[in-house]
Amino acid sequence: DEYSCGDLSLESQRCIFAQVSSNLSSVIFAEEEGRDGQDTSLPETGSVVGLVGRAAFPCVCEVAEEHAPLFTDRGACVVAEGVKWQSLYLVLMGRNMVLAEPEKGGSGGNGRIVTACHLSHLLAEKDNPPNADNASPARRLLLTHTSLDLIPPGVFIVDSSPDGPGSCITLTRSRMDLWFEDATAVGHAFKVLSSKINKARSRRGHKIHEVL
Repeated sequence: DEYSCGDLSLESQRCIFAQVSSNLSSVIFAEEEGRDGQDTSLPETGSVVGLVGRAAFPCVCEVAEEHAPLFTDRGACVVAEGVKWQSLYLVLMGRNMVLAEPEKGGSGGNGRIVTACHLSHLLAEKDNPPNADNASPARRLLLTHTSLDLIPPGVFIVDSSPDGPGSCITLTRSRMDLWFEDATAVGHAFKVLSSKINKARSRRGHKIHEVL
């Protein structure tokens, strides 16, 4: 499994082993406006987002055939050895992560949203260092999305791995790979994204305490 990074602690974060009631699971995964007043609604796919002044990281992803209609700028797409690659920006907007394609014909200051998801539903991992015989400096960021929604965010591919033992709720897990220019670029994106994910997930503890 290319996603097995040799760290059981990371793998365990993908699984829920304790039996959780449907009511409690809804509380855990629900997103609602917090005390900070941040809007938690997801940005609309196809809308334009300003990149200037935001945490925006250039990257590329493989485009599966079923996801091709999500993209509009064919000029930002490259086909290599039969695989279609799309230029994107990973953008952090409040409690959400957005993937945006460069705005067609624009000056580079805006992007068109391809997909968006809540940060609290994400797990981010850096890929293992490449083999010594790998001449490419490109490095990969592995994203796993977990939620109660049956349909994953656009561009994410459903993970068919079985749920952990004792699971009594149905979770949809999906994955995607983002490739960055080099180790420095992926390291910076991983550091910022992980910090935002941890902050978003910490709110779950407060919600569980309120319910219990």
